[in-house]
Amino acid sequence: MKLQYKLGIMALGLFAFTSCEKNDPFADPLEIGPRVPTCYWEVGSTTCKAGGYFSFKGQYYTEDGHTPSHSEVWYNVTRTDEGEATAKLAGSSFAYKKSYSFTDTVRMNQSIYKFEHSLAVWDGYEFVLTDSVPVSETLTPVNWNNPKEWEDGEVKKFNLYFPTGYAEEFEKTVDSLIVTNANYNALRYLYINYAFTNERFGEINTQFGTDFPTDIKYSETDAQEGATDKSTRWIDYNNPKVSGKAAPIVGYYYQTIDEAGNPVYSEVATEDVYADESGNMILASDSTTRTYAVYESAPWVFSRYDDDLGSVVSTVRPEYIEAFKALVEPITFKEWIGSNDGYAISFKRKYFLDANFRVYDTEGNCGKAHTNYSIEIN
Repeated sequence: MKLQYKLGIMALGLFAFTSCEKNDPFADPLEIGPRVPTCYWEVGSTTCKAGGYFSFKGQYYTEDGHTPSHSEVWYNVTRTDEGEATAKLAGSSFAYKKSYSFTDTVRMNQSIYKFEHSLAVWDGYEFVLTDSVPVSETLTPVNWNNPKEWEDGEVKKFNLYFPTGYAEEFEKTVDSLIVTNANYNALRYLYINYAFTNERFGEINTQFGTDFPTDIKYSETDAQEGATDKSTRWIDYNNPKVSGKAAPIVGYYYQTIDEAGNPVYSEVATEDVYADESGNMILASDSTTRTYAVYESAPWVFSRYDDDLGSVVSTVRPEYIEAFKALVEPITFKEWIGSNDGYAISFKRKYFLDANFRVYDTEGNCGKAHTNYSIEIN
């Protein structure tokens, strides 16, 4: 039975093979398509001036029975835009930058220049064409960096180069960042050096129930007078300028953690704590709770001893955060990026060619070089 089974399988396979042979669709001669010119090339440089030319050397040949007609250089044009602005108003400790980039194909792949076959030279093996391709002057790069002024001309450039809403997004982000604990020193710098009016401080106090001073001494003849006065009002014993002074203790605090894992600071009066045998200040109502010193400071500053750090830490009090946001909100984009060295903004536009070499024969068959070159316009 096993032998009969094997013989049956072999017979079936032979039948299938002969059947395929009779009906094989590949048995007839195949058409493999027309022979196209073979070509390759190299460019003289991958950079080129707008309004100038880039040189190249093309090499090609055709199969017997085919005659070259001409060659062409094709390319598409890609534009890249890169812009960036930096907040300078709040000093060097506030290093906020907003960048953007954009890439677009401004000209789809197309034939740019045609070269007749008669321009090529036979070197015994193939045709060699040495020539150059023009590049439009409209592809001149754009560089706009740190303008010294911000007048109508600069505003027009900004609106042309940067996307709609860029300035508004910049301001919104800065307004939020400047009031965070990480940027405490930057906020202090801004408060001291920006000319917030006494009227503006009064409006904020009315709106938020805060206690900003409304009698800052501004002088028309001495621009520093107002800054000096505000610096004095921002009492903070963690500030190096007043270090060395005895920091009066005005109370104590203890820390708990809320459900979200955030620290919660609870302040108590000096009479609500007592010193244990080791000199630690203990909460009178709970002998298991240790407290730490709160130092004299401006109404908006929470200056305290941090036992984990072993030093004084100062932050803006939570009830003043929204007030500061409102205080700085009217500051314009132009003001944020301004400095003594001009305006911290830059923009670059570059163009790139993605170039290829093609050869055609008299029957219209086209051969394309395998290598494309990216050419930067400068």
